[in-house]
Amino acid sequence: MSLTETSIAELKGETQLPEDIFDDGFLRVEHRNYYVACGGTPLKLPRTEFLIFSRLARTPNRIVTAEDLWSSVWGGDKPLNSESLHVYIYRLRAKLSEFGLQIETMVNVGYRLITSRTI
Repeated sequence: MSLTETSIAELKGETQLPEDIFDDGFLRVEHRNYYVACGGTPLKLPRTEFLIFSRLARTPNRIVTAEDLWSSVWGGDKPLNSESLHVYIYRLRAKLSEFGLQIETMVNVGYRLITSRTI
């Protein structure tokens, strides 16, 4: 963003978040800091769960293929283990459900973070 664009955005009251931060007003993910908060409440996630969640939060409400999710967390050298990935997704779902966040499965394709709350 150029200086002029920044100044115009500031005049309009708009703020531009860095690419390493997702914030929709309820869910905040600071990718580089391994930080997640829902409604202002910090959520502690183990590293692997955070990396999965971080990848899903980069494209909320869009499907991330299982292969893409796996390679972004474990690297491209390790072959996809869908059972292991499913276990991590299961654990994440349990932790996110109390905040109204869901991870949807598209069978044989991948996963999607649903950020619209129904609480």
